Amino acid sequence: MRRSIHLVALTGLIATTFLPIARTHEHPPGARAAGGQDDPVDSEGDPWPGIIANSSLTGPERTMIGHLRPWLEPHDYRALDPDRRKQLLRYARNRLLGAQPLARCWAPDTPQHILFAFHSVDEAAIAQNRRRKANQFFNRWDRTADDGPGQAVQGRPITLSWSIVPDGTPIASNPAIGDSDDPSSLRARLNEIYGGNNGPPAQQPWFPVIRNLFEAIGAQTGITYRYEPNDDGRPLDALHRGQRGIRGDLRLGGHFIDGTGDTLAYNYFPDHGDMVIDTSDSWFEDLSNNSQRLVNTFTHEHGHGLGLEHVCPIDNTKLLEPFINTGFRGMQFDEIYTLQRWYGDPFEQHGNARDNDTIQRAYELDVAAGSPFSFHWLSIDDNTDIDYFALSIPAGAQLTARIIPSSAVYLEGEEGARGCSAGATFDSSRRHDLSLKLVDHREQALATSESAPAGEPEELSNITVPGGGAHFLKVTGDDSDAAQLYRLEVEIHPPSTMIEPGKIFLVNESHAPANGRIEPDETIELSIELTNSGSIPGANVNATLSAPGDQGSITGFQMDRNYGVLSQDAVVRRNFTLALHGECGDVFSLQLEVEADDGFARVIPIQLELGEVTTLLGENFKRSGKPSLPPGWTSTTTRSGTGWRRSEEQSLSGDYSAFAGTLPALGTSTLTSPPVTMGSRGGLLRFRHFLDTEASLFNPDVGFDGGVLEVSRDAGPWEDIQEAGGRFTQGGYNRILSESYQNPLPNRRAWSGSLGWIPTAVRLPPGFARNDLRFRWILGHDTSEAEEGWHIDEISVSSATCADTRPIVRMEVLQAEASELLPLNVARLSFSTPLPRGVDLPLPLLSSGSATPGVDTQPFENVVLPAGHTNFELPIRPLPDGLAEGPEILVLSLDPQFVAPAGVDSARITISDTPYGNWAHARLGPDPGSEPGNDFDLDGWSNFEEFAWQSDPASPQSHPTPLIRREGNFLRVDFPHNLLPPFTAVRVETSTDLRTWTIQEAERLPNGFRLPADGTQGYLRLRYDIALPP
Repeated sequence: MRRSIHLVALTGLIATTFLPIARTHEHPPGARAAGGQDDPVDSEGDPWPGIIANSSLTGPERTMIGHLRPWLEPHDYRALDPDRRKQLLRYARNRLLGAQPLARCWAPDTPQHILFAFHSVDEAAIAQNRRRKANQFFNRWDRTADDGPGQAVQGRPITLSWSIVPDGTPIASNPAIGDSDDPSSLRARLNEIYGGNNGPPAQQPWFPVIRNLFEAIGAQTGITYRYEPNDDGRPLDALHRGQRGIRGDLRLGGHFIDGTGDTLAYNYFPDHGDMVIDTSDSWFEDLSNNSQRLVNTFTHEHGHGLGLEHVCPIDNTKLLEPFINTGFRGMQFDEIYTLQRWYGDPFEQHGNARDNDTIQRAYELDVAAGSPFSFHWLSIDDNTDIDYFALSIPAGAQLTARIIPSSAVYLEGEEGARGCSAGATFDSSRRHDLSLKLVDHREQALATSESAPAGEPEELSNITVPGGGAHFLKVTGDDSDAAQLYRLEVEIHPPSTMIEPGKIFLVNESHAPANGRIEPDETIELSIELTNSGSIPGANVNATLSAPGDQGSITGFQMDRNYGVLSQDAVVRRNFTLALHGECGDVFSLQLEVEADDGFARVIPIQLELGEVTTLLGENFKRSGKPSLPPGWTSTTTRSGTGWRRSEEQSLSGDYSAFAGTLPALGTSTLTSPPVTMGSRGGLLRFRHFLDTEASLFNPDVGFDGGVLEVSRDAGPWEDIQEAGGRFTQGGYNRILSESYQNPLPNRRAWSGSLGWIPTAVRLPPGFARNDLRFRWILGHDTSEAEEGWHIDEISVSSATCADTRPIVRMEVLQAEASELLPLNVARLSFSTPLPRGVDLPLPLLSSGSATPGVDTQPFENVVLPAGHTNFELPIRPLPDGLAEGPEILVLSLDPQFVAPAGVDSARITISDTPYGNWAHARLGPDPGSEPGNDFDLDGWSNFEEFAWQSDPASPQSHPTPLIRREGNFLRVDFPHNLLPPFTAVRVETSTDLRTWTIQEAERLPNGFRLPADGTQGYLRLRYDIALPP
């Protein structure tokens, strides 16, 4: 108080003169305005001596100009009219020497030369204040009605009360602003805009709008706001501080400042903080988006009342940028970061505690088992801050906790006399290297996570807490004197089964040589380990492997396995059998669905690749070190294209995706990749994208706005990916872009419409080998309506190599002998594979030897091991040909060009001839005359008759000698049954006309036949046949 009175006496100004005013919200474009009189320039061209010598200036004003010379441009000062010059110097005295500096808020149409002049004062004040440690900050509160004095401690939470002064409350004119000295009329003005009456503010329709903006700040910082319903109407100035039950620390009032335009409001920096609104400005009458203009103006001004300065550059990402921004609501990350640095986070002020730096003052988290907890706005605000959180954990429960550093990366800098600086990259993720511990009440560490590098999450996963009860999470930083914001996630799992995946590896392959990789069409046996990290055993654990997105590319044989009972920490392995079909480099997304009897269910993703895949380019836009695209990626536009940027609105792998919006105007936005050199066998381009663009509602083939993919080889011309030889294997173009509304990509195949997130894969041809490739995604929009735009994420370019492997086929001989006397002695071979095939496997058989397939046996060109089988038996059946060939040899082997043979190298099959063939071949050789019906020796008896009588077929003197004679009432026919060869039969037939023969029932005798002689004249013959076994 003594200092304020002294300054009043020294300057002759009222106390409010020393309350600093808000700087402008907006720097409108346009030429600098001219105004004011010219001052002489000295002989050396320096205008300042002439300006200072002006007779209209007082001594203190000349001194103040001397303070401002390093920051204030002479032509900015000279462009002001005389009244503005006086106002500028009073504003400078307030900012540089005032006990209660203020900040001023300008309307969008304020002339630029005025803004530059007043901003130079702000820059001088910032340079004079050396206490700023966090972004653009002026000073913090030292005394509040609830906390009392002595609060100017970095990181200490405070309680601020706020009140709305009654209409009629005196607000003296502030020479630094040039406003009226009318009393406050804020309540009447708000009633005029929103409706209301003369009752208490809390009962008016506009009150929730103001209350909610304070609550939003309190929910994200260590500032607790208390509405003070009383305000005694004392003058709104620095002499009337907040008092409980009398008036708030922050008093909101308003009166005529300058009408519509120019100054919207001004606000005092701490330790004051009162706000004065221009009640004559029509700016606040726009109530769209739930009064976003009023909310953002009040919140911006109150930001100054908390100590925040303006921040640059102007890129519409921060509320305290010099321009008013209504593109979002309330404070953004930069403001919250700075306020947490100075006032702590929301969990530090709780109950009677003002921090949570010790176990005794730990903030108690209300986390119930099975109900995950997450809070985004927490921080370590300096090198001494510690955050303790208390947890009550049931016995046998498991705790998972993680801290995730903030990921905002953006440009940040101060505002200067010439406007906004370009700023420097501010990476909020690496201000501290955080660590996370679980400790007991004695602060004994039970689990620690501190190995992740700065900027990456730390996690305690599924920690079984012995005995349960009260435990504490402890979050610490390093020795950086800065703030690190983070998100805290906590989940308590009740005593339960918790099944996790372990090792996944190949234990068997259907192809050779086995190389530990999967080749196209190869069947594999995949071993998957499961472990139970839970606190109780898992009973009847069953797992099912599937491929929802690649069903046509996978053949499953053993896809359901039971793991039995998994006790705690047990590891059990089961094997799954499946075949994968596709091209080298294809990637398959599988999932393992795990269930247990206690209701546990989980889906575990598993990715399998064909061949050895090498990623040449991978980008998920998670982090780039700056707020734009990652290094090497570029964005270009034509006409009204919005360009590509990182976006948090849609993402898959991380916090961001690449995004370009569509507008109802002609234009394109092009995203271009860094160069990548393709391997010798081509490769694969994969990405996922979210599309929401205008397309025809009536014709599913027509799009109006949409995107295409192009490629350039060795910096050559750009071609559509398909025209260049690329082939979509997944998620290809779905429409043709119309030329009706001047789309810059007319009549091209493209992606268009509302597709949501879809995967796309492009097979890159071998012709791209050794080329430096660049890919670009072009979004084109026409002059008609527009939707959201195009998000792209998880881009990868890969090459692959696959080994020249062949399916393993084992051949074994089951029966090595066969005979033409079917069905006796059929030879048999078996063929087997170690695993079932997903497709039919032709067996490539090579033959040699004296027997010829297709002549002596069935042909072997179309022998196939059916899909899904591991065994196949091949019978080898000789074909009876009636030729006297004797024994023949057939040698079969597998062609090693097509399979990897196992088992016997070759199968040697002996094919025996018929008994007649063996007999004739031994006596007559392979002569064509040796056929059974021929008469080789021309003795009137066929070769087969001589075979039956065992006479010599080559000698006319040796032939059958049947004798027929009458014995009483019988005819007797002599025949040597004892000489009849095996598998040969003889029977008696009779005929009366030598045309029709009838089998005669004859009595068989040891050396012939006997049949009744009934006196009928006729003929009799013996018929010889081969008697096949049954």
